[in-house]
Amino acid sequence: MDLNADKYFVESSKALTEAEKIQMAKDLLELERRGVLEYRDGRWGLAAGVEIAETEDGAVARSRNKEEGGN
Repeated sequence: MDLNADKYFVESSKALTEAEKIQMAKDLLELERRGVLEYRDGRWGLAAGVEIAETEDGAVARSRNKEEGGN
């Protein structure tokens, strides 16, 4: 069983248009590239070391490693 087969695929949904499904897949890919999200065991989740902080402008993903002087 390949858990990555439908990694960026949004299942049939009447709540989303085709354009919204495509945009969601692009957004997931970008968040994965930035190291904010990881795809594990067939599910999306925050990457290790990422925390969500609330700011005046809204929620912001921050890496604990970078704040502590890491990569």
